[in-house]
Amino acid sequence: MKAFRFLLLSLAIVAAVPLFAANRAFDLDLNAVWVDPNSNGTFSRTGANPVNVDFKGDLGYGAAANIFFGSNLSLEFAAARVRPKANLTAAGFNSGNGRLDMVPLTAVLQWHFAPNGFIDPYVGGGAAYILFNDIKGANGPNDIGVNHIDFKDDAGFAANAGLSIKVGSNFAINGDVKYVPIKSSATAVFVTGPSSSARVKINPVIASAGVGFRF
Repeated sequence: MKAFRFLLLSLAIVAAVPLFAANRAFDLDLNAVWVDPNSNGTFSRTGANPVNVDFKGDLGYGAAANIFFGSNLSLEFAAARVRPKANLTAAGFNSGNGRLDMVPLTAVLQWHFAPNGFIDPYVGGGAAYILFNDIKGANGPNDIGVNHIDFKDDAGFAANAGLSIKVGSNFAINGDVKYVPIKSSATAVFVTGPSSSARVKINPVIASAGVGFRF
C-alpha cells in the first residue's frame, strides 16, 4: 500500500512540476551508445563445414537532434557508430578478431509526457537505416578460410522509449533505448571456393546515455 501511495505521489510530482522555461523547441544530445546486435547467421560452403557468425555488443558514440512540434510531439534524428566484435566458428575452429562497423541512423516520432517537467518520459516509433562495412582482417576471418564478409545496408522499423531528467535551465541527462528488427543480406567470400550468401538476422538494441542541450 505504501509503495502504491509513493508511486501515485511520484506521478503527481512529475505532472505538477512547474515549467522552468518556455516550451522546448529543439534538443541536441551527445551520447555514449551501446549496441547489442542480437545477430546470427550461417554461410554454407562446398566441400567444407559451414561458417556461423554472431556478434558481441560494443560501446560507441552518437548524437541526436530533436525538433518539437507543439507541446508533446517531436521528431528525433539520431546517428551512432559502433564496431561489434564478430565471432566466426566452423568445425570447432573459432575466430573472434573481426569487427563489423555499424552506423545506425534513426528517425523517430516521440510522444513526451512532460516535455517541460523535471522528468520527461517518452515513447516513440519510426524508421531506421543501418550502414555496414565488411568484416575483414588477416588475423580474423581468414583463420577459418573466410577472406571477408560483405553486409548490405538495410532499413527497418524502430521502437523507442526513454526519459530525460532536467539538471539546469537548458541542460538534461538522457537515457534512451531503441529496438530495430532487420535481416541483412550478407555474402561470405572464402579464401578458396565460391562465395556464399545468406540472410543474417540483426536485431540491434541501441541503448544510449548522455547529456542534452535544450533550446
